[in-house]
Amino acid sequence: MSVRRATHPITIRSPGRQAEEKWQILEPQDAAFWKAAARKLSQRTYEHKGCRISVELDWAPLGRRIIRDHNLFLPVRTGQPTEIDWFSKLDRPLKMTAHSEIEGKNDLSKHPWYAQFFVEYFIYEVFTVANLACPGAAEFLNVAIHENDSAKTTNLRLSAFYFGDWSIESLCGAKPTAKILSVDSAIAWFHAVNPHVTQKAENGTQRALYALYELCRSDGQIDFVLWLFNALESLLSTRVGENFSGVVRRASLLLRLDHKETANLGKRLRKLYDLRSAFVHGGYEIAHPLHVESIDERLNEDYGKLLELGIYGFSILAALLQAMVERNIQELRFEERLVLPNDAP
Repeated sequence: MSVRRATHPITIRSPGRQAEEKWQILEPQDAAFWKAAARKLSQRTYEHKGCRISVELDWAPLGRRIIRDHNLFLPVRTGQPTEIDWFSKLDRPLKMTAHSEIEGKNDLSKHPWYAQFFVEYFIYEVFTVANLACPGAAEFLNVAIHENDSAKTTNLRLSAFYFGDWSIESLCGAKPTAKILSVDSAIAWFHAVNPHVTQKAENGTQRALYALYELCRSDGQIDFVLWLFNALESLLSTRVGENFSGVVRRASLLLRLDHKETANLGKRLRKLYDLRSAFVHGGYEIAHPLHVESIDERLNEDYGKLLELGIYGFSILAALLQAMVERNIQELRFEERLVLPNDAP
């Protein structure tokens, strides 16, 4: 059987979290996560059209880089003397190499991009598993895969901003709380939900995960709200665009919210849903695509409102996914019952 092997150079610029809040807690937490998870997230094998494709990527350098950058930046944060070249070291991209191996042949396996597709697919999976286990630990916004024989570069643009902000808000007491989960349970759950290569979602949970990728690749504009409700409605098995109360009721049930927490969930999601409806039905005030806030300061308020609500909405989606991981639920199913009075015939 033919075997084709390839290497895939990868660079990560600005690895680690980009937010400064709670760095004393979160950066050591991320370093500890990657130290424990690097080996467990280093390999995946896929079957596709008669081929067996294996991908390997050692994530240990990322954990070591997070520790190094933390130590380099610590004197700056605490007002102590710094290394002369500390900033140039921070600015230097992290270089890693992925390895792929293809056993067998099909009509696509001869193309150089074929192996790279599975490397990218693998990194998407690691992004999801890592951020569900330790929200914000996998910042892949500036991950780039370089083709060996050309100057072509693929940038993944998978931002962990919303995961990271959720973890910061949680440390400040916000609900729902971002949890640290077992990486083993997150891997097992994800592999059960997404057992083979597919680009067309085959169940509600996959649809929610694919929408989550769009959220993490978005630039925080109004389309974020559309993807958010697409994810929530897919995950909670409600009718698209027609059952807001169902989203609130089912999310509350899975998250085990009390009456007050459910009321707050409904109030805040309603604001997001109103934005969605305004955009879909033509009532939303569209801004010029240049979007220069210094020219028109009214954009600051609009963007700030959307960002605040978006962070909260994303935290609900992420908390639902974490609850499914914790309880080992691959797909949510709901039943509704009519409860009659005791004296009913």
